[in-house]
Amino acid sequence: MHDKDTIEKLVKEIEETRIKLHNLILDKKYDLLDSEVIKLSQLLDKLLSQYHDLK
Repeated sequence: MHDKDTIEKLVKEIEETRIKLHNLILDKKYDLLDSEVIKLSQLLDKLLSQYHDLK
């Protein structure tokens, strides 16, 4: 089991990245194939996978 601080830090990073991705998608006028959108989406996927592995 991982310590609570590690999980909380990861959850915070996930939420911040999710918000950034949402705002970026708006800025890019919903172009989901934009390279920046894809890169940030992949980062969010990675963070979510890490979170899943901790649980």
